[in-house]
Amino acid sequence: MTVTANATLRLLIIGYGAFGQALALSLHRRGDIGIDVFCRRRDPGTASPAVTRFIHDLREIDLTLYDVGILAVPSGALAEVLDRIPRRDARTAVLSCVKGMDAESHAFPTDLIALHLPAHPVGMLSGPTFAGEMMAGHKVWMSIGCADVGLGDALAARLSGPLLDLTPTTDLRGLEIVGVAKNIVAIGAGLADGLGLGENTRASYVARAVRELRDLLPRLGGAGETVMAPGALGDLILTCTSRQSRNYRFGQDLGARLPAASSPQPGDIVPLAEGSRSITAFLAFIGRNGAASPFFAGLAAAMAEPAQMAERLLATID
Repeated sequence: MTVTANATLRLLIIGYGAFGQALALSLHRRGDIGIDVFCRRRDPGTASPAVTRFIHDLREIDLTLYDVGILAVPSGALAEVLDRIPRRDARTAVLSCVKGMDAESHAFPTDLIALHLPAHPVGMLSGPTFAGEMMAGHKVWMSIGCADVGLGDALAARLSGPLLDLTPTTDLRGLEIVGVAKNIVAIGAGLADGLGLGENTRASYVARAVRELRDLLPRLGGAGETVMAPGALGDLILTCTSRQSRNYRFGQDLGARLPAASSPQPGDIVPLAEGSRSITAFLAFIGRNGAASPFFAGLAAAMAEPAQMAERLLATID
C-alpha cells in the first residue's frame, strides 16, 4: 500500500461510539482526510462535520474505496464485525484501536484482523485518549504500531495533525500487549483505592506493573522498552488514575463493595471493563509462551477471592 502526501486520504472508521466520534473529529482537523463511518444506529445522535458518509450495514463496506480503515469497536464485538465485512482484493491498511483479547480464541485483535482480512497490512493505534477531552479539542499523543517500518512512518506522518501526534513503532505485538495489560492493571489500581489502601500503595502497584511488563515483553514477542512508548506508558498511567477509566472504576467499585458481600449485586459493577474480560486470556497467553507472572496471577486471585482482596493485592507489590 502507498500512502500519498498530496491527495486527500480516504479513511473509514468502523465503530462510532464516543472514541470513534472523537477520533473522527481529531483526524478531520487536518483538512485533507475524507472520513466515512460505519455506525449501526440509523441516527448517530449528533451530526458531525468530520463525517462524509455513514454506512449502516457491515456487508456494504468496500475496503477498496479506502486508504486506511480504523476499527474502534469493543473487543467482544470484533470477531463478529470482521465476519461480516466482505473480503476484497485490496491493500487498505487496517488499524486496530481495540484493547482486549478474544474470549474464545484468546487471540489479540490484530491476529483476528489478519485472519479475517489477510490481504491487508495491519497496525494499531494506542495512547491516552479519553474521548471527552478529544471532543473538547485537546491534543492527544499516541503510538502507531506497524511491523512495516516504511508504512508505519508514512501513516504516522499522514494521520498526525493539529490535535493528534503519532509516534511510530515496529513493535506491534509489544504495543498490543501493553494495550491489553493496562486495562487489567487499572482494575488493580482501582481495587487499591476501593479497599482504602492509600495512594502510596496504588502508585507502588502501578510502578510494579511497569517493571513486570518490561520484564515480560521480551518473553512474549515484544520489546521491553515498548512499555515506555508514548502510547503505552501514557495510556497505562491515565487508565490507572482516573474515574473516567471504566477499568479503574470497575476495580474501585469492586474493592469498595465486595468485602461486605459474598458476590457482586446486579448494577453494582461498572459495565464494559475490558480488563475483567481479558485477564484469563492474558494469563493463558503468558503460560503458552513459557512465562509466568505472579503479578497478574495475584491480581486474578484478588478479584476471585473477596475476603482476601487486600492481602492478595499487596502481595503483588512485594
